[in-house]
This record gives sequence, C-alpha cells and structure tokens, in this order.
Amino acid sequence: TLAPTSLLYVRMIELHILLHGDRDEADRLRALLAREGFRVEEGAGEGGAGETIVAVEGNGEGAGSRGDVLARRVEELELQVRELRNLDVAKSQFLANVSHELRTPLAAIIGFVDLLQDGSYGELAPRMVSPVERIQASAEHLQALVDQVLDLARLSAGRLDVHREPLSLRAFIIDVASEVEPLIIEKGLSLSLQVPGSLPRVSTDPTHLRQILVNLLGNAVKFTATGGITVRASFVPDGEVTRYVASAARRPLLAAGGSWVALQVTDTGIGIAPRDHERVFEEFEQVSAGSRGDSERRGTGLGLSISRRLARLLDGDITLDSAPGQGSTFTCWLPA
Repeated sequence: TLAPTSLLYVRMIELHILLHGDRDEADRLRALLAREGFRVEEGAGEGGAGETIVAVEGNGEGAGSRGDVLARRVEELELQVRELRNLDVAKSQFLANVSHELRTPLAAIIGFVDLLQDGSYGELAPRMVSPVERIQASAEHLQALVDQVLDLARLSAGRLDVHREPLSLRAFIIDVASEVEPLIIEKGLSLSLQVPGSLPRVSTDPTHLRQILVNLLGNAVKFTATGGITVRASFVPDGEVTRYVASAARRPLLAAGGSWVALQVTDTGIGIAPRDHERVFEEFEQVSAGSRGDSERRGTGLGLSISRRLARLLDGDITLDSAPGQGSTFTCWLPA
C-alpha cells in the first residue's frame, strides 16, 4: 500500500499531464520524486493527456513534511481541471450555436448564387460572371469551414452517432477518390489507386470514413505542388502493424495487437517535421498554413483533428510518417 504522500505525488503528476497536455511538467515532478527517494513506474497510457503514473514506491526522506503542501497543491490542480472541463463544455456549446446560426444565411447566399447562374433573374452580363463565381467559391469555402467547426463541437460533446454497416473498400475508395479527382487534375497532379479487390469487408460508418478520406486527400492536394498522390489499402495481420508503419508503435491501440485494414494517403508534398507530427492533429493548429492571403493553404486547422477523432470513434486511429521535403503518408487504421 502506498503512503498517503506517495499517492499525492501520483495525483499531482496525473493532474499536471491533464492540464498541460505534455510531459514536461510531469518529468519535472518525477525527477522530484526520485530525489525524495521514490521509485516511479509508468503505465502504458496513450501519451499526452491520457497517460498516468501507476506506481510509486518508497517512503521518501522528508516526504511527510511535504504532505500538507502537496495536499493543497492537489486541490488547486483538481479545481483547475474542473474549470477547464467546464470551459471546454461551454466552448463546444458556443461553437455549435454559432455554426447553426451561420449555416442558414450561408445556405441562402449559395441558393441565390445558383439562381443567378441559372438565369432565374435574367442572363448575367459577361462582366458579372466572374464576380458571381467568386461569391459562390467563397460561400462554399466558408460553409465547409462552418461544417468542420460544427463537427468538432459534436465530437467534443459526444453527440456524433456511429451507424456501422458492412463495406466493400475497393468500390468505396474509388468513389471517394473520384469526388476529389477534379481538385487533383486542376493542380496537375497524378492520382494512383492501389486497392486490391481481395480486401476483407469492414464494419464501419461509411459517412464518417468518407469524411476522413476526403480530409486526408484534400490535405494532400493542398500541400503538394508537383508529383502526385497515392491511395493504398492493405490488410495488416496481427503482429505486423509496427513493421508496416513504424509510427504505429507509438499508438497503444495499434501496438496492442489485432488485425487491421490500413488506408494510406501518400503525397509528394512539402512534408512535416517530426516535431510537428502530433501538433498537426491538434485543434486549430496549422503547421504550414502560408500567409493570411494564401487562401489555398489556409483553413481552420480542424481537418486532421476531426479526422483522427472520427477514426477513433470507429475504433481505429490515424498515424503520420513524414519528413520535410519527402512528402507525407497518413494512415487510417480500421479494425479488420
């Protein structure tokens, strides 16, 4: 049985990880434990905010004198955690409300633009065609951003349902790729599909999976100037996951075993530095967003965050393998 002071140290480390989302503060506290004569063992959590300390052994010289201070600090940290959780709920509600309020006027704008282009109010003069097309493109871009914010709010609130059905991946991936193909052709890129017909059918939500793949393909198009994009699907048997994609070893769900279907989107774009591999999945983060005037490469910074959350909602995950100047490979893992 752990001494009370030991348990307080454990709780402090857990709370710091929750608050900061990284290990810097936890490492500092663990070093403090070591100086006090404690031995710390870590559990195999998911890293970041989900990881916990599971065992601390030793009485620690002078530990008793720190008990009251530690207890007060634990109370302070627990209060901060509760406040942050309340703020997160409020943020999600605010995003949902704003998104709903914006969708109605946006739909009206897009609808009126369609009527103008159809000639319902008379033929457009040649000099009016280009401005109307720009209005349409801007409104549709804004509508896509609003939809992303609304999706994020629903995911944060746990209100996104999953409707699973057996899915044949070859036909599905070809259909999704055809949806994005005009963007690829417009940039002069090549598109290669490597999806064998022998893949097993998977039980998943096709709507959520489509959104994941469209996000990954759209991201690849955005950050690839020359070359091409490859979509590859493979069955990965139990025990082969970490050999198939090295980064999978850092995801406990994947490293734990089992058979998977790996859907990969590989590009020949600018690549992502290893230090940013987790950052790109954080909300509102844009590692290579370009200038504010570069609308082609700017967005909300939500696409990858939503994609990973959706993948985990489907009992899978998304991993990234990339380096600057060497392109990127995003792998969506689905249980086979």
